[in-house]
Amino acid sequence: MKSTGCNRAATALLLGLLAFLAPKASAQAFEVGGHATYTKADGADGTWAGGAQARFRFLGFLGAEGLVDYKRTTYSSGGVDTLRVEQYPVQASLMIWLTPRTWPVQIYGLGGGGWYYTRSTYLGPEGALGSTTSNEFGGHAGGGAEIVAGPVGFYGDARWVWMNIGSLDAIKDRYDTNQSADFLMVTTGLNFRF
Repeated sequence: MKSTGCNRAATALLLGLLAFLAPKASAQAFEVGGHATYTKADGADGTWAGGAQARFRFLGFLGAEGLVDYKRTTYSSGGVDTLRVEQYPVQASLMIWLTPRTWPVQIYGLGGGGWYYTRSTYLGPEGALGSTTSNEFGGHAGGGAEIVAGPVGFYGDARWVWMNIGSLDAIKDRYDTNQSADFLMVTTGLNFRF
């Protein structure tokens, strides 16, 4: 008899846990939209560009984001432009919301990785080297906030991206600089919620 009571209690506990963890229809949300991005690499100019993103929020506090963007950075040494790097980042992030879904301002943290189609063009005295293309990986982490107004969300976030680019390493060695491919990415955008 005791064993049956323990089994019932364990079953009830397991069902309660599953009910708590199961996504609720109202807790799920799919968002898609566009954004403007400002990127600034260490030792290089900052530039504006844009792209698109899609987000899916599940379990109320967890979500995922897919983001596609464009980035262009020009590196200089001794006042002379030596390298232009154009990239098409495709990032995937895990998102953690830190505020309840019912609040009009949603605060979140995010982190993940990205694939970067990279085209490097040598400039100035290095122009004879032409250009190269490569596929790079970069990790990122950051956070932001979204203001929810019915079916629309306005958001802003910042993320730090760390990565390595072979063409920049070659320029750094040649000019003895400490420039880095790591960069700050500040994004502001508009999402439509479904």
